Amino acid sequence: MLLCSMQSCQAQKKRNINTKKENTMYPTVNKDFENFDNYRYENREDKKSSVLREFLQNGTYVELDGLGNRKQYWETPPNSYFKVCKYYYKDGKIKQKGLGFNGNAFAKGIWYEFDEQGKLIREIDYDKYYKFTFEDILKFCERENIEVKKGPILQSTGFHTSILRDYSPLNDQSTWTIEWLKKPYIIETIKLDGTTGRVLSRTDGKYINN
Repeated sequence: MLLCSMQSCQAQKKRNINTKKENTMYPTVNKDFENFDNYRYENREDKKSSVLREFLQNGTYVELDGLGNRKQYWETPPNSYFKVCKYYYKDGKIKQKGLGFNGNAFAKGIWYEFDEQGKLIREIDYDKYYKFTFEDILKFCERENIEVKKGPILQSTGFHTSILRDYSPLNDQSTWTIEWLKKPYIIETIKLDGTTGRVLSRTDGKYINN
């Protein structure tokens, strides 16, 4: 009985670790209706900027942009490759939300879209055309010694590895594209098949640090 209890505790601990890892990599986005936080935005300290930028106590980086016809909100946990992206109608009602890769290069997982009355009208699965997953991309980058940054990527902090993906319905082909700083002044662009992970091309280009 003692052995079974120990095994049960170990299994539970492993599940908790896996769940924590999953939540860290993929922040939670639900399908609930919501409004833009106008009170928080209007009471920002720096009124000269149209964007509220702040770090929360847990290290999460938040940006709110309430200027113009499209209000926006981004939330980037410190230990995640992804940010929560939310876009609102002019009146502040939610329009769409989901996960975007840091730097917002590609949409990840399920995105939710709402009409102007706040009704959920569409759910889009941006992963369904990629059998070679983001986790596979991370393993590839690790083998290639390519650094992929976690947490918020702030402006004017140099070049950071970019990961994009594309799907063509004409030939039913999906691809991944990785751009990384191979040398101080050389960016390597690697294109991979989105189904098999096969490297399709490698090209070098000059990097000019402005």
